This record gives sequence, C-alpha cells and structure tokens, in this order.
Amino acid sequence: MPHHRSFPLRIAAAVALCACGLSRSVAAQDVPEPMFRTAPPVQQKVVAEYQYFFTVNRYTSPVPVAITTRDKASYSNPERATIALISAMATQDFEWFRSVWDAASIKVLDERDKKGNQDAAFWKNAWARAFANARVELTTRIETGDYVLIAYRLVPANATAPQSDNGELVTALKADKGRWFATQELADDPVVTYWKTPDVRFKRTIREPRQ
Repeated sequence: MPHHRSFPLRIAAAVALCACGLSRSVAAQDVPEPMFRTAPPVQQKVVAEYQYFFTVNRYTSPVPVAITTRDKASYSNPERATIALISAMATQDFEWFRSVWDAASIKVLDERDKKGNQDAAFWKNAWARAFANARVELTTRIETGDYVLIAYRLVPANATAPQSDNGELVTALKADKGRWFATQELADDPVVTYWKTPDVRFKRTIREPRQ
C-alpha cells in the first residue's frame, strides 16, 4: 500500500546514521594573472577512475530486530552492533547511542549537532516520533574493504504486506580490537550511495574550470 512505502521516508531524517551524499566540487580561488606573457590558454582535463568493490548479501528474509537493553547489548559482529544502535534510538538513550560510534565519528556528530543547534533532547524527541508504532527489519549486509554496511528499514508495526526497499537506511561499521563500531568514515563513500545500482559510473568535479 502507498502509505507503507512512504513510511520510512518520513522518518529517515530523524535517524542519525551514515547519511551519505557526495562532496560538491571546490570552487577555484582567485589567483593573480601570469607575471609574464603567455600564449592563449588551453583548457585541459585529466580523468582519474577509481573502482570500489563490494559484496551484497541479502538476508533470505527480513530479520526482525528485537530491541535490547544497554546491559545486554553485544558488539561482537556488525549485525549485533547495528541492533544496539537501533535499540539506543528506540529507547531514546542518547549516551548509549553515542557510545556505539568510534571516537572520530563522535567528534563529527558533536560538530554537526553544534552547528545545527541540536542537543540530546532534540534527538530523543526525534527518535520517539520515528519509532512510535514502528518495527525494524534488517534487510542486507554489504561488505567493502574493512567495512560492513547493514541496511535496515522501519515499517509500521501493524504492516502485513511485503514492504518496499526504497526507504532502507544504512549504517557503516568497522571493527577495532574485536568490537564493532558504527563509523562516519564512509560518509562520502559512493558504495553507501550506490550499492543498489552496481556498475554505476558517476563523475565528481574536483576543480572547476577557470572562467
């Protein structure tokens, strides 16, 4: 049903995960004219191509997330760490939520909140709205390099029909000394954005042509 498909889109902004867009190009700064006389300028470009390999492992059926408590949470693998992250949001435990991220990512999240004037109360209220009358399902595991991405979706608690995958959210995780942490290290990584469209080619302008 249409309202089932749109449900995850309405709450996606409230779930502070690895929301990953690609960086915009950096505008060229003003530079002085050549000191000496030159021939007419010739605009050129160099194209560098990078490949990002990844493996998509779709769970044979969506995995219902059983909300756990902080004292019973585990971080022994990517799925368990993701369940801990989801549980922290579902129970509006801001301190627990922050503790699931690696140290560098906590600094990134703190800076984001500072710029957006968003405090713990803001996120607790957002999570309370997002998870009200909702349940969570893990759908996919994506492996790329040393990272694992876990995709999941929030669906209405009373939904019985199959759900669309359009509203899937993704958490990037990495291991440190045997424990898995959520991380912002892939915030600009194209795999996070394009994992559903393999072999896609995109261009990112690093330096704009001078006018």
